[in-house]
Amino acid sequence: MSPQDDRRWPWVAGGYALFLAVVAAATAFLYDSTATANRPGLIRVAVGFTVGVILIHLLRHSRASRRWDPPSALEQALRPSPIAAEPVPEFLRLRDEVEKSVASQTVFERMLWPRLCALSRARGGSGEIPLPQARGRLGRGPSLQTIAALIARIDGQETRR
Repeated sequence: MSPQDDRRWPWVAGGYALFLAVVAAATAFLYDSTATANRPGLIRVAVGFTVGVILIHLLRHSRASRRWDPPSALEQALRPSPIAAEPVPEFLRLRDEVEKSVASQTVFERMLWPRLCALSRARGGSGEIPLPQARGRLGRGPSLQTIAALIARIDGQETRR
């Protein structure tokens, strides 16, 4: 049973409870107003009507059940296909630049640093932000926290305008 059917069954049960209450009330009213000889027939008609409605509902449910037959090509075409989320190529390039900048100070100074200065100028700053020093003797670039602090500083320039 699909999750959609699981959520639907409480409403179906509530509908049947309401249906049975209406049929019982109508039958009780008619039972009191009919002759004694016709009362068993009235009960049979009410029970037959109730059972008929339930059987029709079960028949329609079993015919519409997706468990019995695989979906046809038309049904598959009507289902919306999930959209594959693909990152924007500019984002992928920028992410690669940041990763390479963390690994190498020269890559940071040649690739990411000019972009950060241009971003600072575009946000209303002077474009002059302090150049972070290399980490260690191996020439590694600034850490991700340092780059995040630089971007936060540039972002803060926009709020000062």
